[in-house]
Amino acid sequence: MNNKVSLITLGCSKNTVEAEAVAGLFVKDGFEITGDLTQADIIVIHTCSFIADAQKESEQCILSANNLKEKNKNLKIYVSGCLPQLMKNEFIKKYPFIDGYVGTGGFEKIVKLIKKQKFFSSLENPSGVNNFKKRILSTTLPTTYIKIAEGCNHRCSFCLIPQLRGNYKSRTIKSVVDEAKALAACGIKELNIIAQDTTSYGIDIYGKPSLVTLLDKISNISSLKWIRLLYAYPLNISNDLLKVISERKNICSYIDIPIQHSNKNILAKMARPLNTVKVIENIKNKFPGITLRTSLIVGFPGETNAQFKELANFVKQNYFENIGIFGYSDQEKAKSFKLKNKVNQKIIEERKQILASVQFENVIKNNKAKIGKEFEVFVEDVDKNKACCRTEFQAPEIDGVTIFNLKNKKIVPGQFTKILVSNFKDYDIIGKVI
Repeated sequence: MNNKVSLITLGCSKNTVEAEAVAGLFVKDGFEITGDLTQADIIVIHTCSFIADAQKESEQCILSANNLKEKNKNLKIYVSGCLPQLMKNEFIKKYPFIDGYVGTGGFEKIVKLIKKQKFFSSLENPSGVNNFKKRILSTTLPTTYIKIAEGCNHRCSFCLIPQLRGNYKSRTIKSVVDEAKALAACGIKELNIIAQDTTSYGIDIYGKPSLVTLLDKISNISSLKWIRLLYAYPLNISNDLLKVISERKNICSYIDIPIQHSNKNILAKMARPLNTVKVIENIKNKFPGITLRTSLIVGFPGETNAQFKELANFVKQNYFENIGIFGYSDQEKAKSFKLKNKVNQKIIEERKQILASVQFENVIKNNKAKIGKEFEVFVEDVDKNKACCRTEFQAPEIDGVTIFNLKNKKIVPGQFTKILVSNFKDYDIIGKVI
């Protein structure tokens, strides 16, 4: 069979890791990976349907791939991930032109299924932990993600993850550490730890939260310069965890904690922890050196002006260096879909803008405070006389960047160097090489 494969990955970094694992399996079985869709014999689309916009993007991508198939009748199209898992038997009815699909629990089998050259459908139990031993990294920079668990035990009313990915299932400490060592041996310097909920790591297999133990072992890999924790659920953020983050030199003093809201009534409707505000205040009071990032949802069903104002006032406290602001998105199979008093889309957009303005004032204040200070940075791109990079408090893809003038310095992407902050422009920091 023809063996050129193009992989299209949609959604978050967790999907990226899975797609890299699939790419490794293809290469192991003699396939060739190509980024040119017009040269591909096979297109595999790894989908996301976490929110309505993500589902729409996945469906549009499938239709675009079919346009290529109409021009090349020999082209095969396969779909994996969340969308088939969500749509189940309706999937093939809606997309009869595809050649096969797997859900979130069977992507490791996709290569073997494709080699059979027959139509296949597989929607296995999505709670299993996937194999990431043969990943083909999708970037040439020494930075990547490491996935420590699959699924989620929380039942947030707006979220489909447990339906799509199953209950929480941790990888063993050994498997994660072995992968981290292998990545470090390949030259990786920055490792971003991800899962649907990183702070519940280990509860299912060790009987207690074991993220501290895992971080302790990973941080002993001396060639890893930055280890960053993302997607931390508020409930299991302990002082022991905060202590290891603040004390270990190669663990970034940075945590991404998606809190979604601050009002207790809205949090109750979301089925989120009601002590969220206390958790954040505890971190900033006891460990002020740790940079926090969060995600917020505005316009949740029933959100009143007073409840939104409470959220805006909480953001004004400047606990968070970076914030992702999202408007509530209805998903038919989510529990929140049945809630009454839906907020008008125009009001949702207005609230997003108001919250962004509040946070922008914090960003300006925080960036002003950085002028005259030194920071180590990771260089991502060099263009003529300027370099684009990140500090340890700027996570890849989601936060602002740091820019400095090269001034004839020989600096290349992937390098770490030190800069002195001289200015800023909106969300981005401007500095000069020391």
